[in-house]
Amino acid sequence: MRIKATREKINEALKKIDEVGNITVNGSKGSFSAKGVKGRFSFDSEDEILTIVIDDKPWLASESMIENEIRKFFA
Repeated sequence: MRIKATREKINEALKKIDEVGNITVNGSKGSFSAKGVKGRFSFDSEDEILTIVIDDKPWLASESMIENEIRKFFA
């Protein structure tokens, strides 16, 4: 999933995600786990594009449901 976002918006979202799960950030890349969803991300600051890859999820959760929940962090 790719999301257009500024660095400020990403920092806000990371704080929100950290409140409900775990975040590891190393420069412009990182990983997260929250509510049974695990993934990784990278940020292209030049194009302001955040790329998120979901590596694991609860079997009951659909890809679209997870994507919608993640997008809420950037709204």
